[in-house]
Parts: sequence; C-alpha cells; structure tokens
Amino acid sequence: MTLYKHELKLNRMSFVIWLVGVLAMSAGCIFLFPLIDESMADMSDAFASMGGFSAAFGMDKLPINTLEGFFGTEIGTIFALGSGMFASLIGISALSKEESSHTAEFLHTLTLSRCGIVTGKLLGILTLIVLFDAVALGVFVGSAAIIGESISIKCLLGYIASQFAAQTELASICLVMSAISKKSSFGLGIGTALVLYVLDIVARITEQADFLKYITPFSFSNATDVFVNKGSSIVCAYIVYNRRDIAA
Repeated sequence: MTLYKHELKLNRMSFVIWLVGVLAMSAGCIFLFPLIDESMADMSDAFASMGGFSAAFGMDKLPINTLEGFFGTEIGTIFALGSGMFASLIGISALSKEESSHTAEFLHTLTLSRCGIVTGKLLGILTLIVLFDAVALGVFVGSAAIIGESISIKCLLGYIASQFAAQTELASICLVMSAISKKSSFGLGIGTALVLYVLDIVARITEQADFLKYITPFSFSNATDVFVNKGSSIVCAYIVYNRRDIAA
C-alpha cells in the first residue's frame, strides 16, 4: 500500500497536466461542433469519398455532420492519441525512474519482493488510467449536454472501455521496457505510442498491411485480443524485473 500511494503521488502532476491538456482539446472540439455542423453537412459526402484518408479516420463509416460521427472521427482520435501517450509515459517510467533518480534504496526499505514492487507499480498505473477515463467520460457527457446535443451513452461507455483496454496495453508494453531500461526515457514512451498509432493508420489504409492491427492496441476492438496481449506484456515485466540488477 505504501508503494501504491507513493506511485500515485509521484505521478499526480503528470496526471493533472495530461488530463487537462487532452480533455481541454477534446471538450473544445465538442463546443465548436454547433458552429460547424451546417458546413459539415455539405462536406460529409466529400470526406467519405477520399479513399485511404477516409478509411484511416473512419470518415467512410460515420457521417461527420452528427455529434456522434464527429466524435468518432475527430474527438476520438485526439483522446485516443493523448491518453495513449499518457499511459505510455507512466508505464515507461514506472520501474526505471527509481534507478535514474537514484531512489531505488526507497524500495529496499519496504521489505517487498521484486514481484511486490511490480504489482504496486502496476496497481498505481491502472488506478491513474481508470481515473483518467472516468473524468473523460464525465467531460464528454457534460460537454454534449452544454451544447444541447445528444450522444449515445452506450456508445460512449463502449468507447471508454475500448480506450481503457488500449491504454492498459500501451502501459504494459512500456512497463516491460521500463523493467529493462536503467534510465527513464520519456521520448521512448511517447515514441512507442506514436509508432503504434501510425501502424494503425497504415493497417486501415493498406489491405496488405492488415496484419498490423494485431500488433497495435489502437486497432484492438476484440476483448480477447486485448487481454491476451496485455497479460503477456505484464508477465514479461515481472520476469525481466526479477532477473536484473538494480542500482541504488
């Protein structure tokens, strides 16, 4: 419990900054929707017929002149990428920051096993992701209510659930990297999220690259795929961290 609280405390500022930044952009787009929905009606067909570009952002499937369509193609992209980068950052720094900041001796005062350390860090990461998504859901619903537009709560809940799965997958992938690395590399965390996002776009545009959707969590919509891959990454983090030397 001490390590769990310590992890939440260390990440509180990063959590607030990313939460405010991502949700401010997302809510801002929702507030802009009433101003552009009429022009969007004329542009919807044009966007839907732009081939690979339309497929990459889902414009061939959703009409962007409705709030749900606009959310799915525009706002959802902002939130997915922003929240994905946040999850990657807290994952990549979870274990390596203790060595890079020379605070590893703090861990040894807790009389925890290596597995206990990884578990405490993991619980902290999952808590931050849950809080991030819970606040986001409230902001999305509230923003839609303020502009007087209806949006399916069922669809929003499904979207948030899929984002939680993707964020957890990203965080667990970066947790493995954190277990391997002795330095906390924020660039590696951001880069991992961006590369996987680009792979998702490539998979949507090119049929020959369709296999990439099984690699990137941004493409995962099937719950089985999400949890199988997430579990593998977490197990790797436990194994690697238990076998390596930790510098104080």
